[in-house]
Amino acid sequence: MESGPGDLQPLLEVLLRKTARGDRRAFARLYELTAAKLFAVALRILRQKDLAEDALQESFVAIWQRAADYDVGKGSPMTWLNTVVRRRSIDALRRLGHRPDRPGDLEAELARLEAGTAASADRRAGLRALIACLGELDPAPRRAVLLAYLYGFTHEELAERLAAPLGTIKSWTRRSLERLKRCLDG
Repeated sequence: MESGPGDLQPLLEVLLRKTARGDRRAFARLYELTAAKLFAVALRILRQKDLAEDALQESFVAIWQRAADYDVGKGSPMTWLNTVVRRRSIDALRRLGHRPDRPGDLEAELARLEAGTAASADRRAGLRALIACLGELDPAPRRAVLLAYLYGFTHEELAERLAAPLGTIKSWTRRSLERLKRCLDG
């Protein structure tokens, strides 16, 4: 039986609630339904199977411990789960000290993601739209947003790396995210 992501949302919400109460069977089912997608998120960030497996394991430990933190009013279960995995994966990158060294690294990463054959047609279309919207941003704010969201740089790290005041970095990222949202919604 094939189901789309929207079809799973109510089930994932129930499984997260049960997991929050310590239901191991619900947690196992949650893992079964989401691990492959979440592994892909970790692998995209870490680019090494063993590191992605470790990040996924750490993520599911965190999910088990923090399932009660999921708030249905703030987003879908998959968004919350993706955020947990993304943060664990970025933490792993930080531990490894892996950060892009050249400006072209960001554009190459986007091109690699867009060309990914494993991505669904919908995901590729969404990524193309995001890339087009990113192209509308000025170069420095675009770089700040990409470094923050692809590699997990903090505002302070961005200020140092881009040789810009902290307030400027915060403004760039906030305004850029607002512009991206308007562009993608429009």
